[in-house]
Amino acid sequence: MHLRTEQQVEKQEGTKRLREGECERVLRGRHSVVRVQNGKVVKVFPPSLTLNFWKEVKYLLMLQPLGFVPKIYRFDLENLEIEMEIIKGVSIAELLKVGSREEVLEVLEKCMDICFKLDKMGIQKCEMNHPDKHIIVSHSRSELRPIFIDFERAYDTKHPKNLTQFAVYIANRVEFLNLRENLTSFIELFREYKRKYSYDAYISIKKRIFGVRER
Repeated sequence: MHLRTEQQVEKQEGTKRLREGECERVLRGRHSVVRVQNGKVVKVFPPSLTLNFWKEVKYLLMLQPLGFVPKIYRFDLENLEIEMEIIKGVSIAELLKVGSREEVLEVLEKCMDICFKLDKMGIQKCEMNHPDKHIIVSHSRSELRPIFIDFERAYDTKHPKNLTQFAVYIANRVEFLNLRENLTSFIELFREYKRKYSYDAYISIKKRIFGVRER
């Protein structure tokens, strides 16, 4: 699958190259302004959202070794800027529209694995019930890699729910799995999972969603 859409190319590279050193594109979000500059992303927070800046820095640095967040090149405490790599790919929402069944299943399973890791670390990422724009799927070395972005609202908790929220998202959005009408069947599985966040409970949820698949 050719992952990059025209919209993604425009957002990631700019409609045209400007002379070196200038900003190629500016994207405005709810909590920050993102500049695409010199082949990198610079995320800038306003002074009123200093706490969100610190959250983004904290969790991206903590998760760097795990390989499912953008690489950080530098962060500027005075100007509340974070410079990081550009993730070239499509949003998970776009993947659900254009990806093959096997591609979709492969990425969803990898996202579930990431959600389980976050739960075990006690980190709640706030968008996992609506991650359409917060997971980018890149195509690297013939491998589909989900990259989780936007950690400015994340927080530490003893009761994370990344996995259960993402499981509900899958049930509601992936029609070929035929899970939407049977969401009540997940209730006991979710309860058991949240008791201890055990690997066995996690596997039970995965099997309920995907069945037994060869990888």
